[in-house]
Amino acid sequence: MAERRREKTVRDLFPSDVLVRRLKAETKEEAITELLNALVIDGVLDLSREASVRDSLLQREQVASTGIGNGMAIPHAKNKFAERLGVAVGISDQGLDFGAHDSQYAHVIVLWICPPKETQAHLALMRGLATVAQEEKVMWRLAGAKDKRTFLAFLEGVPAEKK
Repeated sequence: MAERRREKTVRDLFPSDVLVRRLKAETKEEAITELLNALVIDGVLDLSREASVRDSLLQREQVASTGIGNGMAIPHAKNKFAERLGVAVGISDQGLDFGAHDSQYAHVIVLWICPPKETQAHLALMRGLATVAQEEKVMWRLAGAKDKRTFLAFLEGVPAEKK
């Protein structure tokens, strides 16, 4: 009897050291700084490279908003100083204006940085999060997540690719 392969979920797209934090930030710029600082503290990014990566994230925000709607924002950047994919998630109780097309404030902010060569991981994460943002029930659960384990568990049930 052939072994049945498990369908890939959005959870599978996240690195194991993803961080989940309650945000103190009151603006998108403060949220980006706070989440980037978390990646530095956790050793994902070298402190001496933080300013360069912050600049690339903020420049990306000026090109086009990363508020994707339904309460989610995905600030992200490829940067030569990112040694590997690093992801930090911020939960904002009050919500932050990331300029989403639906005018909703973001309560779930998923920031990631990756090396320029990691195009596949970058695009897969972007597609997976776009799928999550379409699932209103999942979005409310994510916004209420109290810790990393709970946040990631909610992503287990969401297929990585829409059929």
